[in-house]
Amino acid sequence: MKRWLILGITTLFFAGCTPQPSPQIEKHAAEPEPTPETAQLYLEETPSEDLYIQRDEKSFSLRPISPMTTRQSIVNTAMSYLNKRDGGDCSGFVNLVNLKTGRPYYNEKELNANFDNARKSRAMFNLMAKRGHAFETMLPNLGDLVFFENTERRPAVKTKTKGKNPPKPQPAASVIENITHVGIVTRIDTDGTVEFIHHSNGKNILDYMNFNYPMLTNKDGKKINTYMKRCPSKGGAAQPQCMNIAFFVAYGTF
Repeated sequence: MKRWLILGITTLFFAGCTPQPSPQIEKHAAEPEPTPETAQLYLEETPSEDLYIQRDEKSFSLRPISPMTTRQSIVNTAMSYLNKRDGGDCSGFVNLVNLKTGRPYYNEKELNANFDNARKSRAMFNLMAKRGHAFETMLPNLGDLVFFENTERRPAVKTKTKGKNPPKPQPAASVIENITHVGIVTRIDTDGTVEFIHHSNGKNILDYMNFNYPMLTNKDGKKINTYMKRCPSKGGAAQPQCMNIAFFVAYGTF
């Protein structure tokens, strides 16, 4: 009897240590999350306001928000000096914008290495040409430089007039592309009109040029060509020989 009792206890012990199969949990497929209802447009139905709003939101959500480019920064900086005297002259104004926008055009060391006369505007042109960045047959980009030649009001160098026979005035030094003026492109229109800002007559102003319409100063209610120099009036007729297009040499990009 005792033996059977011991055998029964041993059997229960081993049975209790045997791992039992875990109950199976029935898995259910995840229910799809409800999606917001979108406005639908059916045939012969007038578009609702909700549909227009949804389309606008989708359109704006797909538009990337790009940071301000260097070129736009140049234009914004230059335009902040419009009608002001900052810069002192044309090249001083360009130099000011160059410094304010992180020197996209040049640094002082490389510019100084490109002087071949006393004009900084000429050195800027030389540098652009050396880089292969000066061009004249294509429309510019925002922020490009625009160069002009022979814009001086006095083409002769001042000389002393003392004595009975004062020396005759000598012509200004003649160089290929006698660059005398520079500005910054601020807008390009689809009709080919180029707007630029430059320092002239003591302040920073906007001017325009359009080679497609050299005999017009205005078209469709807007300026397309303005004058670099004053010309004697000829009954209100346009005088392209005094317009910006007559003195244009090239654009300089970067």
